[in-house]
Amino acid sequence: MRLPRIDWPGARHHVMNRGGRREDIFPHDESRDVFLDILSKLPQRFDVRVHGYALMPNHYHLMLESVSGKLPRAMQRLASQYTLTVNAMMGWDGPIFRGRYRNRVVDGNDYWRHLLVYLHLNPSRAHLDGLEDPRWTSHNAYVGATPRPDWLTTAALQQEFGSQAAYEGVIREVMGGSMPTTEEFDPGRLWKPTSTGVVAGPPSLEPYLELSEALAKVCRVTGMDLDAVLAPSRGRRINRANWVAAWWMSRRCAISHGRIVAAFATSHASVSRIVRRVEERRFDDPVLTAWITQLERREEPPA
Repeated sequence: MRLPRIDWPGARHHVMNRGGRREDIFPHDESRDVFLDILSKLPQRFDVRVHGYALMPNHYHLMLESVSGKLPRAMQRLASQYTLTVNAMMGWDGPIFRGRYRNRVVDGNDYWRHLLVYLHLNPSRAHLDGLEDPRWTSHNAYVGATPRPDWLTTAALQQEFGSQAAYEGVIREVMGGSMPTTEEFDPGRLWKPTSTGVVAGPPSLEPYLELSEALAKVCRVTGMDLDAVLAPSRGRRINRANWVAAWWMSRRCAISHGRIVAAFATSHASVSRIVRRVEERRFDDPVLTAWITQLERREEPPA
């Protein structure tokens, strides 16, 4: 019996898969373009954030954030659509990938930063000139050598490194062997099985909140009453508290998307759009940044 995948709203994943019998899954440039095109549609359709990627001839690596806990559905779509398209292009038949994708939940920021560098240097270590070709990795988008596609999220990790120059410095140091890997990162174990199963909630955050608790916390952080928080944006008047409430509930409440929609008396599409806007602007909008920082801060239990 297949165990369910470990996933929850807001979980960060290192996702990878390789070809059956270790054969190539990217037979030519066009196949990489196909893969990236399918990948580009996952953020809007399944509410995932793509932070980085590396495509090797016989395997791939992805850094994904599962905003609404839909990683399995997103990866099923990626694998099935890619297999159908490339089989038709090549005259192949049957599965391309070895089996189900592997995913490792990434909790620590040190590991997350090092993982991006590892992915970006993977093609270079294999003498594929990956740093010069954006179809191999997301490196060029991080350094501004090519325009960043809308579906690729770079702001969060750029903030983690501090600056583009700092990121490029780490790349050079790792390439030159002068920077050791973080203790948690062991590339030799990446393809070894990890446990899968049901997880009650993210280990690095508080337990899941009830709907009323989540809304109460938003009211405390924003200084607004519940009616003001639930009031929708009108025209050009953006209600950031309403936005951040929908985002917070999708992250911290163990409830269906439908219950969030009902709480805001709106549509599924509207809630998804609001959540995406918060994710896109959370590092650029000082008000959202301050509120989210306070929302994510652990609250000490009463004595």
